Amino acid sequence: MANNEKFLVAGEHFYQPPRQASHSRLEHLTENQTDWNTIIAEQCYIPQIENGTLDLASFDFFSTIRQEMNEIAPEQAELLRAAMRERGVGDPFLHVLLPDLSREDKKILITAGFNNFANDVGVNPQWFWAPETALDNETLEVLVEVGYQGVLCAPEQIYDTGGEADNHPIIINLDNGESITALPFDRPISSSLAFANKGNADEYTRSIIIPKIMQLPSSLPLIFWTDGETFGHHDRFAHLFLDYLLKTSLPSNGVEIASINDLQDIWQETDYRSGKLNQRSAWSCPHGNLVRWHGACPCDEGLDGNWKRYFSEGLKHLNQQITDILNQNLDDGWEDELAENFVEHFYHKGFSSDKSIDMETSLLAAKASALAAQISCGTFFNNPGTSGKINLLFARQSLENLIDAGYEKEAEEIKAELLATLAKGIDPSNGKNLAESLAGIID
Repeated sequence: MANNEKFLVAGEHFYQPPRQASHSRLEHLTENQTDWNTIIAEQCYIPQIENGTLDLASFDFFSTIRQEMNEIAPEQAELLRAAMRERGVGDPFLHVLLPDLSREDKKILITAGFNNFANDVGVNPQWFWAPETALDNETLEVLVEVGYQGVLCAPEQIYDTGGEADNHPIIINLDNGESITALPFDRPISSSLAFANKGNADEYTRSIIIPKIMQLPSSLPLIFWTDGETFGHHDRFAHLFLDYLLKTSLPSNGVEIASINDLQDIWQETDYRSGKLNQRSAWSCPHGNLVRWHGACPCDEGLDGNWKRYFSEGLKHLNQQITDILNQNLDDGWEDELAENFVEHFYHKGFSSDKSIDMETSLLAAKASALAAQISCGTFFNNPGTSGKINLLFARQSLENLIDAGYEKEAEEIKAELLATLAKGIDPSNGKNLAESLAGIID
């Protein structure tokens, strides 16, 4: 590596929630709805794939939306997988806040995502993107156990580094004697790319990126990470800005675009630092303890977020009740079976009256959907109407699979408890309790 070489990792996080139920009895709940995932794919994913932007960017492309791309745009999905072989980052199969889960549930989702990446792409992922970058030490221990070498995060999630964390590989020593590398992105550059004007990539390179990258040692690449939907969906033509930035503006200024998977060949020993993780922290809420997803938070822009407490508690309790039923009725090791065959169970279509009931398959499908009912989208926004119906759709699917397994009485009891919990929360957008505001899905 020449002393004057400068490197940059252009990171994108691609995610949209699964919006369609797979169970045959729930088709009526998702018919005639706007197909947002296809719309966003056409605005953002397909152009970036076809333009070759993802041959330069490093990125995580979440497991569920990657599955949908096989139907939305199969030719582009194959190109996506090819790009991921060189520059892809892994994720759990579902966008659930991992610190909220038991160790067993963490292991299920992280293993399922790891396997799905390996099966789709043909190589094992090295780096991991946690939903909302939400992390705790137990999650880090599970990542090491599954086979990851490092995890992306925001710099404010790391402390005790003896200096700035941005862009540095940070070694975190864990209580079980293992260690993992955390890689905090450059916060100012990442935030700027998310919100700054994207009209002139050359000017952006000269005024924003070059001054920052010149402050770094040549062996320490500048790393930015931004929602991929910024480029083409949130900002309609910003994918053209990003494409020109990576292919023309940066190279013409002497900056090479590196893959996140090649960083160990660039870093020097002096670039590594030791540090600790701020427990239950995330990139998208600075207020600590993942409060944005569980109660009132300044992120709610003045609306009362207390409804989130009841929404998240109700769905967490549903997941635990399903887990209890599996523990009582399946052999030990069902968690491994679910993790190894998660795609099959998550997209299970249920049983019609002319088919025999496979209790184990139905119970594992109920568990997969109970985990999906906890995806972070439902309580990320300041009112439940934005995405909360998606969570309840998967709660309902979990109950339908439970019924298929022969546990109709238990399903009714769980549903009644969930509705009673939801009724304690008030939707700030209309003053109704959550059970009324989101009626028609669970009841």
